[in-house]
Amino acid sequence: MTIFDKRIWRNEEIINKIIVLFFCISLASVAHSQTQIKIATLAPQNSDWANRFNDGSKEIFELTEGRVKLKFYWGGAQGGAKKNKQKIKIGQLQGGTFSPNDFQANFPDLNIYGLPFLFKNLDEVDHVRNLVDDELTAGFKKLGFNTYGFASGGFAYIMSNEPIKGYDDLKDKKIWLPQGDLISYRAMKALDLLPISLPITDVLTGLQTGLIDIVAIPPVVALALQWHTKVKYVTKIPVLYVMGFLAIDSRVIKRLRPDDEALLSEVLTGIYDDVDQMSEKDTENAMQALLNIGLIEVAFDENEYNKLTDLLIEPNREMADNGMFSTELYDKIFMYINNYRKSASITN
Repeated sequence: MTIFDKRIWRNEEIINKIIVLFFCISLASVAHSQTQIKIATLAPQNSDWANRFNDGSKEIFELTEGRVKLKFYWGGAQGGAKKNKQKIKIGQLQGGTFSPNDFQANFPDLNIYGLPFLFKNLDEVDHVRNLVDDELTAGFKKLGFNTYGFASGGFAYIMSNEPIKGYDDLKDKKIWLPQGDLISYRAMKALDLLPISLPITDVLTGLQTGLIDIVAIPPVVALALQWHTKVKYVTKIPVLYVMGFLAIDSRVIKRLRPDDEALLSEVLTGIYDDVDQMSEKDTENAMQALLNIGLIEVAFDENEYNKLTDLLIEPNREMADNGMFSTELYDKIFMYINNYRKSASITN
């Protein structure tokens, strides 16, 4: 090999090393630029919710060319909502799925939708949500969270081991309330009922042991959590409206490229829109499944239901006046409902 050949060989060797080095740097840059968003949820791993989220996560990963990756922890693996919020605060998690009650302390207005016996049907809910949802979304922004819509869970219905046909049947029964749900607790006390506060993870055991007699839960949730195995009757009365949402720490969202943030928002908003639109059908299917399994449907007297709604008007207003949620927003929602009912009665 001539000196000239040796020089060419050495130059090629150097060039190859530079290419390899550049390739390694590029890979490191890609790995460094990937943002992983860790999200905790109570949803079971094999649930329809999980399937929707997994599909959405894959789509986001592909659309962002691997720059944004969503990692989910299913079935309460990261603990309850309170613990998850703490983990988000210190950066161990970046998001989670929640119910309004989980934000009672720092965003109580969100719980107005879920006041017991506030809404009589989903048409009323849809009317109010069209007017108020944007205001609630803006409230989350102020708390440092990005949300992507509210997914309706439909109405919570009464499930029990004794038939519940009217107000008197509710008395002296131990009624489950989610731990920390101060608003529903006050409402139940105002009705002279007996609320028992338990974390959601203890409800199945509570029904089995007799610690609680009644739960009010959407049929879809009852099936997912297997609560239907410990009750005999279901009373299809709209006790309260249930919804859920995904909240992601705005700090991690701000680190994304603007186009990646837009893609993430588009996909997640689409999932929540889809779930929200399908809620009524899902509720009907779940209700039918409960009846097919053997639960017995009980009719609740309409006059008795109207009695309950009337009895709670004053206590609800008192809770607003006592600062448990915004008086202004409550009055606005109450006005929207009444105006809608008047319009509906004229139409009919």
